[in-house]
Amino acid sequence: MEVDLITGFLGVGKTTFIRSYLKYLEKKGQKAAVIENEFGSVDIDSQLLQDTGCSISSLAGECMCCTGKDTFRHMLIDAAEEGVDRVLVEPSGIYDVDEFFDVMLREPVKSRCEIGSILTLVDTCMDAAITDESRYLVFAQLLAAGTVVMSKTQLFDEAQVQTTIDQMNALIREHGGSRVLSSDVVVKDWNSFTDEDFEGFMASGYHLVDHEKELIDHGEVFQSCMLASRCVDEKDLRERIRDLMTNPRYGVVMRLKGHIRSLENVWYEMNCSPDACSLCACNVRRGVFVVIGQQLNEKAIAEEAFIPRKTGH
Repeated sequence: MEVDLITGFLGVGKTTFIRSYLKYLEKKGQKAAVIENEFGSVDIDSQLLQDTGCSISSLAGECMCCTGKDTFRHMLIDAAEEGVDRVLVEPSGIYDVDEFFDVMLREPVKSRCEIGSILTLVDTCMDAAITDESRYLVFAQLLAAGTVVMSKTQLFDEAQVQTTIDQMNALIREHGGSRVLSSDVVVKDWNSFTDEDFEGFMASGYHLVDHEKELIDHGEVFQSCMLASRCVDEKDLRERIRDLMTNPRYGVVMRLKGHIRSLENVWYEMNCSPDACSLCACNVRRGVFVVIGQQLNEKAIAEEAFIPRKTGH
């Protein structure tokens, strides 16, 4: 059984990419499965993939890097025994890709599974101000990637694309790596991906490169908080999200995703990072979302950023 790792930092669009990848694998006649890992106790991404008809296993509340490593191993073994052809692994945006190799290249997984491709997704407008811990994680993801896939390229010009490629190569040099990204970076509007593109992704492979490893305690460095709150309307929601992402009172907010209901009884799906925010009306009625970041002021987020449910609205 081949295993593809679809990695990338918070909010880069991994779930959206996987939806398209799954459609191609179905067309190709492959039996595919997805293993999801959320940072935090709310499993939002697997909800967004439920209509694909694909088998989805969720590892929520544990970190695939550390506390959930054994669970991840068992998920891979179970998929292999069920005759799955290819597993797409979507880790959290703060995943240490070195731990993927540790699982895949050791028994009992090694004799049942092999690494297919490691695809690292990167925003075309890369945030140069991310924290040191985040920069290391992005470095490790870039170093291991068979192919780097840039997202939202249709929103930017060629100069911005080249700036981001330069930033990626500078990040690799910053951590002592010698790899130079060029032709192994895919720069294309995701809506125009062809069968040939997906064949290329399947055959991308990966890079296993020795480098100085930094040990990061994800539970200490990054935090998440789950909320079940309300908003007044779409205008109010956009203003609240903008404030949440920019106001230092709330900490360093890196990701917001999930669902919320307005006082007008309209449900919205939120998928936001500091550089982009997707907000649309939806039919999902779960009313739960998650905020991920560093030095989060959970009390302020729960009591001030949105309308608390306890108000009776």
